Amino acid sequence: MDRNERSPSFAEELYRGIARFEDATGGATPGWLGGAAGLAAAMGLIIASAVVGVGVWLLTFSVGSRLVMYFVGGGWVALLAFTVAFWRRHRLAAHVQAAARALESAEAPQRQHGLTQLMLNTRRGRAEHRRVAAALTAYLRRPPHDHPEERGQRQLAFSMLADHTLTLAAKQKLDLSGAVLAGLRAPGADLAGACLRNADLTGARLARANLRDADLVGARLDGADLSGANVEGTILAGRS
Repeated sequence: MDRNERSPSFAEELYRGIARFEDATGGATPGWLGGAAGLAAAMGLIIASAVVGVGVWLLTFSVGSRLVMYFVGGGWVALLAFTVAFWRRHRLAAHVQAAARALESAEAPQRQHGLTQLMLNTRRGRAEHRRVAAALTAYLRRPPHDHPEERGQRQLAFSMLADHTLTLAAKQKLDLSGAVLAGLRAPGADLAGACLRNADLTGARLARANLRDADLVGARLDGADLSGANVEGTILAGRS
């Protein structure tokens, strides 16, 4: 470290940690976040923050030590900041869970609502990108619905996975095994490491796609456009 470079203070490290938690940079979202357990934890933090806040207010009239007040007040501010971050993270997780359930619906309007909400929530924060990817891949692995809007909805779901809507970390080892992707367009798609075993890619447009280390064993590739695609390390044992 440069001698002139100032070491971050405890408060700075604390708030950076809170930011990392809210952005889920430390890993995947716990399964209970967004559900009843997450709501209970959020309510507990809100109550605790309120109680501590009242305690800090009372201490201002009973303790004369400014140093004590700095420590107690600083602790309360940190607790309040974490409570707000936790509530925001829980709300985002709850919204994504609701959207994923809508995407499982047999009704086309509900599926469209689910896709729209998933897209909106990816822009609200990266914390739930892994869950969004899981919901989209699960939808594409299911048999297509017999509905005029189904093709457009599958195109939207595939585009969200293929472009830069989601972080690279969220798209690691996407499971699109058996997915019906026939005729879908994703030029320049980033599907490195994706599992496309037995997927139907008939007539798919994947020019210049990044398929590095992807698994295409048993995939149907007749009529697919893979011109300019990066297939280094890709298993291309497709079928026609």
